[in-house]
Amino acid sequence: MWMEARRCVAENKKNMRFPALENGALAARSLFVPDCEHFPLPGADGRNHEIYVHVPAVEPPPGGFPVLYLLDANADFLLVVETLRRLSRRPRASGIHPVVVVGIGYPDGPDYDLDRRYEDFTRGPPEISDAGWQASTCYGGQAAFIDFVENRLKPFIRATFPVCERRSALLGHSLAGYLVLDWLCQRPQSFRAFLAVSPSIWWGREAMLARLAKPKAAFDGRFRAYLTVGQWEEEPAPWQSDLSANVSYTSLRRRRAMIGNVRAFSEHIGEVYGDGVTVRCDIEDGGEHSSSLITCLPRALRFAFHDGD
Repeated sequence: MWMEARRCVAENKKNMRFPALENGALAARSLFVPDCEHFPLPGADGRNHEIYVHVPAVEPPPGGFPVLYLLDANADFLLVVETLRRLSRRPRASGIHPVVVVGIGYPDGPDYDLDRRYEDFTRGPPEISDAGWQASTCYGGQAAFIDFVENRLKPFIRATFPVCERRSALLGHSLAGYLVLDWLCQRPQSFRAFLAVSPSIWWGREAMLARLAKPKAAFDGRFRAYLTVGQWEEEPAPWQSDLSANVSYTSLRRRRAMIGNVRAFSEHIGEVYGDGVTVRCDIEDGGEHSSSLITCLPRALRFAFHDGD
């Protein structure tokens, strides 16, 4: 079906006639995204990550632009960049100023390289053993991935682009949101803001809580944490009638406890760090897992970078 649709598109182009085009052939061109570039960057193991960078086409502020590090860049880089581009046109109205975006993805990935994603974002298999995630044996590479970002990517970005690392944030959705929070538990000094959207806390909740409780050396305790989850992430939404009829899937959602985990984890962060941390927890009215990143972006960006905070 898909190949037939592609053939029809090609045939329609061939049959169209425009005076300015020779032989009636349309000259198709790839879309160009302004102020963006991407390039491979190898880690210590020799494997490349594909790095996507957006630098605003305006004069950098004194000290450089704030910088947003984005996980799952193959899937989410353009969404985040275009949201920022639109909102930062009128920063006095939106509360959002131009920001450099550094996306971390994988070569040749249309959306997700699932095996490398599971490997990079996790310490091991999930605590919920029958969680319904796609089967994979690639777990446990989280420490190497964090080391790549801290010791390879960040120094490269500082040396190459006009950024202010003191005003940096890390953003991730779903399993990447789980990594954002696990990163916070281990190295809260790494970013000024941690933005976890629909985080899969269920993957390693108890281990994360244990790491969160450990004292952190040489850290002044000042950072910001934003956690958000959709209203319909523990129960099927009204438009998901096919999922409502699936008893095992409905049970899975309840066991993952997306909303309960986000609420509880937000409270734990505040209890551990006290007045040094600013925590915001949003339950997105009408939201579900696949839409949560789209709907929360303005609030998350404002929370991370607003000049008045």
